[in-house]
Amino acid sequence: MKKALALIAAGILAAGLLCMTGCGPNSEKLIRDSLTQQLDSYKNADDAALSELATVAENEGLDSLGIDSQEFAAAVLDGFDYSIDNVKVEGDKAVASVTIISKSYSDFETRMNDILESLTSDESLKEMGTEEATQMLGERIMQAFSDTEIITEQADIEYKLENNVWEPVKGDASLADLDSMVFAQ
Repeated sequence: MKKALALIAAGILAAGLLCMTGCGPNSEKLIRDSLTQQLDSYKNADDAALSELATVAENEGLDSLGIDSQEFAAAVLDGFDYSIDNVKVEGDKAVASVTIISKSYSDFETRMNDILESLTSDESLKEMGTEEATQMLGERIMQAFSDTEIITEQADIEYKLENNVWEPVKGDASLADLDSMVFAQ
């Protein structure tokens, strides 16, 4: 799941931040506007962001558990918000300080482990057919998404200006250090 969710961070950074031309006093605005455009797609749960997450769900086989990919996407983005606190440009380097509010990947992971442990000791599973047990697992996974803690984290994204283009120093991994469902790697 972490690899799949890392695609989201890659999409955010690759789609918008690498295409910024920058020099002079507009560099801060270019970085801020591009970052805003990309993060707004998740905050507003627009069609492209939902599609991207739905594809992750399908690729991970969640549909085989009876989990609707669009419902999965909406659950991941439920509660997502952000603010760009500061963009500081010094020469050919810049740092964007961002606050991210999102579901905690580590909390979700803990909840998934709890689900798996409870299933191994659930005697009622022995009486269920495969389809019924699979449906129950899917429902529990979606409940875990729904119950997952929403956390607030800070991130500093470093940029460099190369060939008149601002790009993140860490590339696709710039937000991967966050404990976020959206940016987990």
